[in-house]
Amino acid sequence: MQKTKQDWDKGFCNDNGFCSDCKAYTDVVLDHRSGDTICTQCGLVLEDHAVDFTAEWRNFDDQDSTNDPSRVGARSDPLLDNGVLTVNIFNDNKKAGSCVLPRLHKTLQNPDKSLHNAFETLGMMADRLALVTAIRDHAKELYKKADDRKFCRGRNCDAIMAACLFLACQEKGLPRTLKEIAMVANGATRKEINRMKELLKKILEVDSKTTNVGDLSRRCCSMIGMANQDMKAVLETLNKSKEVDVRRSPKSVLAAVMYMIAQLSNDKSTRGLTLHDVSQAADVAVATTKKAYKDLYPYVSRIIPNWFVKLEDLKILCLP
Repeated sequence: MQKTKQDWDKGFCNDNGFCSDCKAYTDVVLDHRSGDTICTQCGLVLEDHAVDFTAEWRNFDDQDSTNDPSRVGARSDPLLDNGVLTVNIFNDNKKAGSCVLPRLHKTLQNPDKSLHNAFETLGMMADRLALVTAIRDHAKELYKKADDRKFCRGRNCDAIMAACLFLACQEKGLPRTLKEIAMVANGATRKEINRMKELLKKILEVDSKTTNVGDLSRRCCSMIGMANQDMKAVLETLNKSKEVDVRRSPKSVLAAVMYMIAQLSNDKSTRGLTLHDVSQAADVAVATTKKAYKDLYPYVSRIIPNWFVKLEDLKILCLP
């Protein structure tokens, strides 16, 4: 029985195709030799020279399942001198003289093996932080430069890789905090990462700026579900807060500003945010946010933009 378009839309004809001659969705047959997709009702060739992207090899039950029949490796990496191609020689024969090649292979190991392993670790660290490919590649470039200058010898490589990732995030305009980097640094502490970061900046002559709290504001606001208008108000309030004398850390000021904007927001879900929610998003303690909120409260009429809220509506804010 021929299928109608309604059946196709419901997902009942996933293995069928629409025939222009039959004017319906019919059963089709794929000729693997010619690559043609043929209608079984009228014989019309619906598609020709189809490319089969599946593997050309097959595994059988009597074969060793540990052997990988694929004959391609990873993509070439321009940062590696010898690429990613390696040769492994196994000694399955116990005869005398059969160990010559394996012994010779040990003396001809890939000099980029340690660098390749470091790049894999950097890639896993970047994946845990959901970083873009540009940041990952730039972190590899920094590590490659440090390795060429013999900086990695005798030092904690995990801390060096984490420092490279931190600098790459800053240079690409998508900064991450040291605490976030340390969470994926395979045991390296923030103190070690910070020390390696300062050494790398001197050796590689990296002009890395300090992390701007404005760069972190959009990401912190997104974590608690703030709307775009609220994010814009938070950023503008942060810029105006630099004009007042509030001697608090940038992240604590960010948490206090986020709490103010959340109370004045027109979004019901944003107004329901608590002090604990904004403190957790900004990665500061609740007590620290309270102190920064108390210091900023006398200047709310100066720092909160007029387009976001009227002057008389500032009375909604909680007293510190």
